[in-house]
Amino acid sequence: MIVAAGSFTVMAGAAKMTPSIPAMEKIFARSLISIAMTLWALRGVGVAARPKKPLRMLLRGVLGFVALFSYFECIARIPLGTAVTVYNTAPLWAGLVGLFFLKESFTKRQALSMVVGLAGVALIGGWSADVTWDGVAFGLACAMLSASAYTTVRLMNREGEHPMMIVLCFPLISVPLAGILAFAPGGGGFVMPIGWDWWWLLVIGVATQGGQVCLTYALRTLTAARATQIGYVGVIFAMALGPAMGDGLPGWPQWIGASIVFTSLVVFRPQAAPATIAASTTPSRARASS
Repeated sequence: MIVAAGSFTVMAGAAKMTPSIPAMEKIFARSLISIAMTLWALRGVGVAARPKKPLRMLLRGVLGFVALFSYFECIARIPLGTAVTVYNTAPLWAGLVGLFFLKESFTKRQALSMVVGLAGVALIGGWSADVTWDGVAFGLACAMLSASAYTTVRLMNREGEHPMMIVLCFPLISVPLAGILAFAPGGGGFVMPIGWDWWWLLVIGVATQGGQVCLTYALRTLTAARATQIGYVGVIFAMALGPAMGDGLPGWPQWIGASIVFTSLVVFRPQAAPATIAASTTPSRARASS
């Protein structure tokens, strides 16, 4: 999950480096790259690209598409560190969604640890005059939708869906939606990339693919809330990446915030969810072998 957080931070930085490219075009390019990489991976393991529950895959793809669009819009409107800060309220929403739909535990200790982690995240990201309410709104929308999408991924993992099939549903939905909505009113159309834009679009696609694969596998053994809380470290990655993109060097508040984040990760222990998934997948394998 830490690798996923780092990959998503690289994706966010690359998206920040392409301000002339509309959000829908970024999603379209990212999705084409993901489809090619995922189909190649499925072929390598000999798995047919056929979902077990198409409607569940459709839901995951739509949630991911709207969340990614909201994230790109958030990044375009507010500083990178602040955007990642707002996005990392996702564990709070993931804990609530997991509680109601997956019956995952959500204790007072876990809630307290999440609040402590968010305090560290807020201390790292900080707030400035560059922050706009529409940017914050897009960030919160991304956090809520991402939490719902992660919960859906965990549910599909429980049901025995192949992880790469779960990854594939996102871009399969995103390509047609981004292609159509790009030419809708306010969609921005398609802008021909120039020079380094091509490189940054490639980075967006590869980094997001890596993050999605790591995230999907992480959600096989972690609750939705736990996995997204580990994503807090993405704020620390953004803090390190910021100076390379023109931001100032991290100060003492940022370093203190980073320490608080890691402290919250130690306090919030994983739950006994792995046994549940293992128990649900083992019988099906036994039947298949017989």
